[in-house]
Amino acid sequence: MQEKSILIGCPIRNRAWILPEYLQSLENIDYPPDKIKFCFIINDSIDDTEIILKEFSRRSLSQVQIVNTPASNNKGHRRGAYRLDQLAKLRNLLLEKLFQSDCEYLLSVDSDILVPPFILKQLLSRNCLIISALVCNGHHINDETIYNVMQRSPAGNYQYIKDFPRDTVFRADVTGAAYLIHRSVVATYNVYYSAKKGAEDIGFCEEARARGIQIFCDGTIECRHIMNEPGGL
Repeated sequence: MQEKSILIGCPIRNRAWILPEYLQSLENIDYPPDKIKFCFIINDSIDDTEIILKEFSRRSLSQVQIVNTPASNNKGHRRGAYRLDQLAKLRNLLLEKLFQSDCEYLLSVDSDILVPPFILKQLLSRNCLIISALVCNGHHINDETIYNVMQRSPAGNYQYIKDFPRDTVFRADVTGAAYLIHRSVVATYNVYYSAKKGAEDIGFCEEARARGIQIFCDGTIECRHIMNEPGGL
């Protein structure tokens, strides 16, 4: 069976401290390079992010697109300092790049997440419109039970799913960080990110669910989340 064409990327801001390791993990993905295209959205970076990405573009066996966005007057690039509405715009730009491409899927991987080589083939085998890998989000508060999957309570609040299977796929109401999105989510269902409800991933997942798209997570795949910049808070 012929492999699907995949767009891989994310918005990036001042990530020179982690980019070499991040890009190496993407290069190590077990998938034909001619079926992969990379797209990175640079947002107000003042470090060596662009230099590192250009060097990656020169050596990569896959096509690499680097998009520079206008200055946005963001408060900062550290966790909790960025504006969610700006992040939603940047993620929507990446969705537009998917729509404009000939790729069937987008693998959206945040730039501080290191993926295992088998992530793409495994997620594709699940045949879902939206499906994520597991990413622990609780390292910075010393709670390693917090992952990138949430469910909505009867009261309407979102709660982290903490009791989930590690050997199969399970349903979630919200996910993010490292996930595979089929192009029909954008091209047919017209689902985009929004910060109206808080984090942009919540807006995206709520919009998807409102259009009848189920959201899944593959409990057999866990990525490494490098949450704090060395010397940072």
